[in-house]
Amino acid sequence: MSSRRIVFLSAYHDYRTNKRASVHHIARAMARLGHDVSFISMRFSFLSRCKGDSRLMLAEQANLVKEVDGIKCYLWRTTLHPFAVKNLVLNMAMSWLFRLYARTPNKIVDSFLSTADQVIIESSVAAIFIRRIKRLNPGANIIYYATDLLDTVGAHPFVRRRLQMDADAIGHVSMRSPRMAPDFQWAAGRLYRAEFGVDESELTGDGDNPYTAAHNIVSVGSMLFDPAFFEAVAPAFPDVMFHVIGCGRRVELPANVRVYDEMPFRDTLAYLKHATAGVAPYHNAPGTEYLADSSLKLAQFEYFGLPSVCPSFAVGDNQSRFGYAVGDVESMRQATEQALMMAGKVAPRRFKSWAEVAARVLSPRDFADTSIA
Repeated sequence: MSSRRIVFLSAYHDYRTNKRASVHHIARAMARLGHDVSFISMRFSFLSRCKGDSRLMLAEQANLVKEVDGIKCYLWRTTLHPFAVKNLVLNMAMSWLFRLYARTPNKIVDSFLSTADQVIIESSVAAIFIRRIKRLNPGANIIYYATDLLDTVGAHPFVRRRLQMDADAIGHVSMRSPRMAPDFQWAAGRLYRAEFGVDESELTGDGDNPYTAAHNIVSVGSMLFDPAFFEAVAPAFPDVMFHVIGCGRRVELPANVRVYDEMPFRDTLAYLKHATAGVAPYHNAPGTEYLADSSLKLAQFEYFGLPSVCPSFAVGDNQSRFGYAVGDVESMRQATEQALMMAGKVAPRRFKSWAEVAARVLSPRDFADTSIA
């Protein structure tokens, strides 16, 4: 594969943060494959401080190009940024700010976009920049990397409208789960699957066991985090310690629940490797069934051979996941009991490398197993 100039555009992630999502691993894999990779992180302003944005650690480096792992990183800070609100009237007014934001001048951003061979737009707000990309660079191939559905993450309606209006400008959609396909009928014939990947070199070595209790259940990440799971389940298992890493909020939970701040990806590995079981405590949201295929945390539990607890909508056909009905205390406790009984009995699952996943994101038509009918 010849070297290409690739730009990632994300409204939530910066390559340099502790939080690691699939987009980080794919960007790194592409850089290692010899591509010229840039990562633009947008929708960051003084409002981000009010929401406890994970990128606040990079505030002093905003609007500066910094290179990390061979990737040119840029956190675009503006005075304001658009967001979704629950009030219908205010949400209608917010559409104006989305339009304004999509046209906000930035010479550095435009320089990256105008010279790119391919632009990878991560799900949601970044989609409002599609027409700007095409205006600056008509020959650029635009890839929409669908990690989540817009309704599931609560995206503003303007984002969906603009995405569908600009559908013809998108070369293909690379999605984490075929279950997402009904939401992308406007891109029929251009839908491809990008699976979860693993970089074996990053996961080698056991690391010291961070636990002191005999039985430990771990949760990592903040997406759709539901503290009610721990409020209901932890008191029923006093001999189990529950570990909540990077849930993205301050919560008061039972005494046998320990809450940790967000930590670097590598630091989470020891908690995963030495855990008894994992939990993905998602709350209900529209269209969450795709998480059965796309959940990064559930895939990591599989990789380490951990039984896991999750809502029934995220179980899929996986025999090592034990599902519960959100809000049903008894089913939560039963699922946890089943997972604990399976500890040490789950065979680790093998995955493609991130380099293989990256190749499928860039050129899915080269692989027979990526097409979604």
